[in-house]
Amino acid sequence: MRLRTVAACIASLALGGCVIGYGRCLLLSPMRVSLTGTLHFRTYEIDGLPERVAVLQADSSQYIYAPAQSRQCEMASNFQLTGWSDYPPDLVEGSRITVHGSLLQSTSVHQHSRFILKLRRLERLPAAQRPASH
Repeated sequence: MRLRTVAACIASLALGGCVIGYGRCLLLSPMRVSLTGTLHFRTYEIDGLPERVAVLQADSSQYIYAPAQSRQCEMASNFQLTGWSDYPPDLVEGSRITVHGSLLQSTSVHQHSRFILKLRRLERLPAAQRPASH
């Protein structure tokens, strides 16, 4: 009985913060993340006015630990991008990019995805560089 309890504790510690079959959960700010995907521009209407936002559609679903939402990791694949002061102005719809920054939970009507990625750096990828098939 005692060996089973110890084994359960070890397994619990080893799997804590993980999604079985996928890997570790990403953490919210101040932790930094890097995500690769396709850039999209979407327009939402707020109080009758159009609002255009940039969204990264990640190449694969990400799991994020958001304790205000749940004690389990939440899955997300679309991330609204903020902090666009240094992005290349010639990025267009469908551009392949890697973004580096911190994840935040959305908290206002101007944030249109569950998780926001506050940019620190953005890199453009060659058009030929596509995600590997899973």
